[in-house]
Amino acid sequence: MTLDNNDLFLGFDLSTQQLKVIASYSNLKNHSTYRVDFDSELSHYGIKKGVISIEKTGEIYAPVEMWIEALDLVFNKMKLDNFPFGNVKGMSGSCQQHGSVYWSSDAPNIFKNLTSDKPLKDQLCPNAFTFQTSPNWQDHSTGPELTAFEDSVGGCHELAKITGSRAHYRFTGPQIRKLATRKDPVKYHQTYRISLISSFLASLLCGEIAKIDEADGCGMNLYDIQNSEYHPDLLAVCAGVHPKIDNVSEDEKLKGVEELLNKLGPVEPIGSKKIGQISNYFISKYGFNKDCEIFPFTGDNLATILALPLATNDILISMGTSTTVLLVTNQYKPSENYHIFKHPTIENHYMGMLCYCNGSLAREKIRDLVNDKFNIEDSKSWDKFNELLDIGKPLNNNEELGIYFPLGEIIPNAAPQTRRYRFNIEKNILEELTGDSNNDSWEIEKDANSIVESQALSCRLRAGPMLASTAKSDTEDESEFNENEKKILKQLSKFGSIESDGTIQSKQALISRPNKIFYVGGASKNLSIIKKFANVFGALKGNYKIDLSDACALGGSFKATWSRLLEDKEIDKDYGNWLFNTFNWDEVENFEAKNEWNDYVDGVGILSLAEKTLTK
Repeated sequence: MTLDNNDLFLGFDLSTQQLKVIASYSNLKNHSTYRVDFDSELSHYGIKKGVISIEKTGEIYAPVEMWIEALDLVFNKMKLDNFPFGNVKGMSGSCQQHGSVYWSSDAPNIFKNLTSDKPLKDQLCPNAFTFQTSPNWQDHSTGPELTAFEDSVGGCHELAKITGSRAHYRFTGPQIRKLATRKDPVKYHQTYRISLISSFLASLLCGEIAKIDEADGCGMNLYDIQNSEYHPDLLAVCAGVHPKIDNVSEDEKLKGVEELLNKLGPVEPIGSKKIGQISNYFISKYGFNKDCEIFPFTGDNLATILALPLATNDILISMGTSTTVLLVTNQYKPSENYHIFKHPTIENHYMGMLCYCNGSLAREKIRDLVNDKFNIEDSKSWDKFNELLDIGKPLNNNEELGIYFPLGEIIPNAAPQTRRYRFNIEKNILEELTGDSNNDSWEIEKDANSIVESQALSCRLRAGPMLASTAKSDTEDESEFNENEKKILKQLSKFGSIESDGTIQSKQALISRPNKIFYVGGASKNLSIIKKFANVFGALKGNYKIDLSDACALGGSFKATWSRLLEDKEIDKDYGNWLFNTFNWDEVENFEAKNEWNDYVDGVGILSLAEKTLTK
């Protein structure tokens, strides 16, 4: 059935604090946006910022019933607005990653008997669930579980090789183990199926329990990414039946693993295949067309890369309070210090993710010091900071670099601290500048330049392994490199082995550059900051800035559109190509950057040496 100009696609974003729905046309033009704010509209659940926090235990979770009520509430808002539900041909979306929902054995029968005469929550809750709450990504109550997961496979590095990430408090596997072994083993065993929040929301819309999306499933510490299957030893740890860790027999292990596999169910493979039709409940209550199709829902960061035309070796940098770098790559280069997921639409591709605690907050502290020194009346003004940044030379034209962590950092793992360094070329050593002598003086003006450079260099250094091209990814033979690449490697040799987070960087990683970079988030509005980032990164095919506040929901809407069009064989199967050719480029600003990539080669070496001196 060919689409027409009135056909609509919905994209959902179930985040920590709100449920958002975006409707767009098949040409990707926006139709409308609706949202439910949990704190202001569903405060009767006793939440604050969308969650309930137990400070004593570190538990942070959300009521599942609240999300179900929010779904009816947002559709009621749309109904009051005379939204044309009958024109919706497909939907997909995203949800906060890692959280889990626990279905009871009654759930399938309850779904079959839903009636539009009653609210959805009154029919599903509490009987469709064994646990009435879902762990939130901010939860930090699973310390003992992290040790068990990493020990079971030989450490954090091995776990990252298998699952794309080391063990994390928020990840689904450790959360399930906590419930299964020390929180409530009885309810765990009574659980019929376990969903991620993404497959939970898809289940509500389909009226049956949906499979876990393969890409989102990579955020569980359970999925063997390269072999595309759950890892048996990690399943055993998760279920609390690991012979060495839990002191159980091999027979008990096999039974426990089988039980957990049944609860998780098979994954929904990467691609465009629909997972079902809209539930009769929503057809009857809101007027959806019975032919409206549901496509797999995924995690929020994964959906973000679907909102932009990111191809292989393209990067998205989100510049908020923290800094997040998302990268599309065809190389599986895992590390315990960042995350790798399967790409949600492109086979044999991955999404790399770097998460830094210190972003805008760190820059704002330097801005405030600059404004104080120059007696700037508006203490929040960026004008003087930007002026200094614009005239700043690479590495202060003196082989200098500072590291600024007002908060303890994730990448690298380091305590709060501020450190400043200069590389002494004559002695070939790194010197820390303490301000104790005239020779190592450092004025605040240098910090404005150095803080942005050091943040960008950290991203550049750690993105390198994921950017290494397919053609040369396995070679360290310099005869295959061009003259400029050989020059760079020779220049870096004075620093010894270039490391990040204890791993020596390959030659290929050190010379790799991104194709395109898209800058989003609050600080992307500051052209001086993103130009400096662009100078450091040296993108080969352009730098772009865009307002992408609704990225997660947009990614869902775009994915649904692509999937539905692909059914009719109207478009390119490659999601990146399709979005590149369909995308509304009028909303994107292309900005120029200086060709200074080579000028920051020493910065990579200085950063590598400096990070070895940081206080953990």
